[in-house]
Amino acid sequence: MIRNYLTTAFRNFSRTKSYTALNVLGLSVGVTACILIFLIISNEVGFDKFHTKYKNIYRVVRESTNASGVEHTAVTPYPFTKAFRNDFDDVSVTQIHYQRNDLLTIGNDKRIVDDILFADSLFFDVFDFEVVSGNPSIALGQPGAVFLTESLAESLGPIDPEAKIMIANEIEIFVAGIVKDPPATSHIQFSMIVSMPSFDSDYLGLPIDEWGMSIAGFSYVVLPDVMNVESVNTRLKSLINKELKPADAEKQHYFLQPLSEIHFSELYPDNPSGITSVSSNNLVVLAIIGIFILLVACINFVNLATALAIRKSKEIGIRKTLGAQRNQLVTYFLGETFILILITVFISLCLVEWVLPWLNAFLEKSMELALFTSPQIMIFLVILILFTTFLSGFYPAMILSGFNPNEVLKNKISGTRSSGAFLRRALVVFQFFIAQALIIGTIVVSQQMEYFKNKPLGFDKEFIIDVQMPDNTSTKMMQFKERLETNPNISNVSFSVGSPSSENNISTTYFLTEKGRDEEFDMGLKVADRNYLETYGLKLIAGEWFSETQEKQTLDEIPEKERSYVLVVNETAAKQMGFPNPEDIIGKHLTIGLNKINAPVIGVVDDFHIASLHKTIDPVVIINYPYFYFNAGLRLQPKNIDETLSFVEKNWKELYPDYYYEYSFLDDDLAEFYKAEDRLFTLFSIFAGISIFIGCLGLYGLVSFMTTQRMKEVGVRKVLGASVSNIALLFSKDFLRLVLIAFAIAAPLTWFAMNQWLQTFAYKISIGWNVFAIGIIITLVLTFITVSYRSIKAALVNPATIIRNE
Repeated sequence: MIRNYLTTAFRNFSRTKSYTALNVLGLSVGVTACILIFLIISNEVGFDKFHTKYKNIYRVVRESTNASGVEHTAVTPYPFTKAFRNDFDDVSVTQIHYQRNDLLTIGNDKRIVDDILFADSLFFDVFDFEVVSGNPSIALGQPGAVFLTESLAESLGPIDPEAKIMIANEIEIFVAGIVKDPPATSHIQFSMIVSMPSFDSDYLGLPIDEWGMSIAGFSYVVLPDVMNVESVNTRLKSLINKELKPADAEKQHYFLQPLSEIHFSELYPDNPSGITSVSSNNLVVLAIIGIFILLVACINFVNLATALAIRKSKEIGIRKTLGAQRNQLVTYFLGETFILILITVFISLCLVEWVLPWLNAFLEKSMELALFTSPQIMIFLVILILFTTFLSGFYPAMILSGFNPNEVLKNKISGTRSSGAFLRRALVVFQFFIAQALIIGTIVVSQQMEYFKNKPLGFDKEFIIDVQMPDNTSTKMMQFKERLETNPNISNVSFSVGSPSSENNISTTYFLTEKGRDEEFDMGLKVADRNYLETYGLKLIAGEWFSETQEKQTLDEIPEKERSYVLVVNETAAKQMGFPNPEDIIGKHLTIGLNKINAPVIGVVDDFHIASLHKTIDPVVIINYPYFYFNAGLRLQPKNIDETLSFVEKNWKELYPDYYYEYSFLDDDLAEFYKAEDRLFTLFSIFAGISIFIGCLGLYGLVSFMTTQRMKEVGVRKVLGASVSNIALLFSKDFLRLVLIAFAIAAPLTWFAMNQWLQTFAYKISIGWNVFAIGIIITLVLTFITVSYRSIKAALVNPATIIRNE
């Protein structure tokens, strides 16, 4: 019987080649999208789960309260771990410091190394990163010990035993061992691990033994199974009360964050790597899109299967006459669908293997289709096959198996009744509801991205490059500046700790000195020289900017106690201090967190963005502090760019021959802020395109069937004078009506969903009527083209031939 079913199934496929091809193509694209979405979601959900102590590992996070409100951070002060060990001798704790990049020197070879981790000797007791050689439990307790990842060790090649190895030209190190590269699904990424005793104030340039200083330090604990998290949180409060002054301790709250929540935490997005947190809501939306795309593909199958029912009616009538039971016919039709789904899944797996390299490069992931090593993928595929078979085949099987053999054999089954016309229309509406929702969503994301690119940031970003400064002594910097100023294509040169909007932001606190710390606020600190205003085009709205005289009072030749500082604030800071009129804050003294500097305000600048447009404009204090001049901002003329860049590099290397030259354009750096949204836009566009493509395939199949069934009517209409356009409109109007119904459902729902997404941005667009107009026009045009193509083809057939054949 099974052999007979298989033979009959393949015979039916060959009889309806075009419809079978449409079904296979639509299902293949839909299933491919589902598998890819599953791989993306499983990759994100699988973060950090490779650690054996996964359920017992926690990160220490803190919540700080002051006049600005509540601030959440995963960064802990460097003295925290020592204090924790003194109070928690029954809990393992490890501390790390993350350095985004630094200079590695091996003999005469110099290169920039990304993702450097400073870790203590308990790091590998907490985390299960694989050690290839060496003993980190001993080595990481010694100054200068370094463990390289296999990929970095391979890129460095054999290291001369006599060669001197240094980091940042300050720390002499030795290779103590090799470790495996961290899995891509780890929120902690590194290319080398340096022993924690090598990390000190000289390396960082700031005191690390103060509780008020936190930069990129992270603390992790492993709790015993019998220990309750809440009890540890309570003990942490006692620890802070002991270590800090009562007034400070009251504003600091430390908690344990489970390792499982780190990758999805929007409240604590800080990570010791370049990997950003992922919103779990985005994964839910992605899963829903995958289900919708699969539904669209299955709807195509159901529509075509019910439309073709009349062709199979006689076969069903004969089978029933010969004794076939309804459950046998249902099994037969589901089996036929199952075979088609198996073919589809095989094609989809091939497509996934083909697309996956591009997707990995685009998302910066390392996903793989591990069919025989990943039980999750195998389970997903089995569920996908069974679900798709049932979804696609059950309703057509019930319709077909329910035909009355007497009516069938007497040709009493009408096309309208047997083909489930109402259901097909409802399913077409659902298809285009999904397609239009994705189109409108894509347009909204596109407009928000365009808004990011065009919104004024309060400073200039065009033709400005950022150059790393390895040596910020005033003599060297002045030499570099004097050389650059000889080139007419370089308009301005400014030294700072980064551009107005960059990742080099320093967060600290400040208060009006005369009021004291009772009104202490959070603020962003910018370190800049006297040329910063002109280089970046900031707008001074009150007072004055740093002068050459003031700058000389802060140079490194002057002893720290004799240096004199002045401050410039932005308009938001002035208002926060209680001065709505910017002029009124001039001359007032502020005390800032950086070395407790107390200095007068000499100027106020117009507000500018120091971070992405996800965040509102914060209070900013700008100080002339040469010790932090780690960047040079160069404004270039928009001509001879390549020659100017070569000139800058040549002079930089002559002054800093022992260092690695690196530069970037400011507008490229700012684009990095919105990489996640850019990816979202691309994915939305792809999935909207897939949904439309599958919908059009199904539409083409339905119109093909309808034109075949109504060829005699077409012939008669043409004899009576109907034009080709009249025939095309005849077939198009019903489908265009269905598209309008789908739009009426999709528009309000999509408006609500996209408004919720826009709430994640401090600065956002308003969704206007043009978004919906573009969405409906695109769908109507595509529908009309799809329907017209097939109906015009039918209308061009000679009516005499049609009527003669009939």
